[in-house]
Amino acid sequence: MASKFSITQHFPVSSHVYKYLIRRCGSDTIEASRKSFIGSFVLSLHNRNYDIALSNSDEGLDYTFNVIIPMHKYEKVGMHITLENSQLFNNQLDKMFRDELFCHLIINKSREKKTYMKSLRSFLDVYNITEDDIKQETLYRDFKRKKAEMEKNLLNKTKGTVLETSKLVP
Repeated sequence: MASKFSITQHFPVSSHVYKYLIRRCGSDTIEASRKSFIGSFVLSLHNRNYDIALSNSDEGLDYTFNVIIPMHKYEKVGMHITLENSQLFNNQLDKMFRDELFCHLIINKSREKKTYMKSLRSFLDVYNITEDDIKQETLYRDFKRKKAEMEKNLLNKTKGTVLETSKLVP
């Protein structure tokens, strides 16, 4: 019987991303797998990402989120993650957090007529994210910049696209 081997990678993340991940994943440690978005994302980080400009600073990345990479995975994808990919982990999950938050705001406004700020506060409460983690005003300003495009996509009443059918197909 083969024993189970793995490595654990520690990703530095900002406090609001950390709290978001804790609530989404149930703890600060997960096992990487292609079955979950975060696990698949971590395994994808082992590729080169030369097209992404990142900061030279790790300021604000005060927490670590841990991902266990089972041996059968790191034998296939490798086990070294660069500083750039480590920052990419936080940046991409911050984008995921904001996208989910902004969709929540638009849907609540559309369905329940809640104000954006009330919806924003309730979303942050679910993840136990405070003003010390990230300022509500910062999130709200970012939301206002992206709101029109997101509303257009989310509230579009189109039933789908019209597909052309070939006359050769019976």
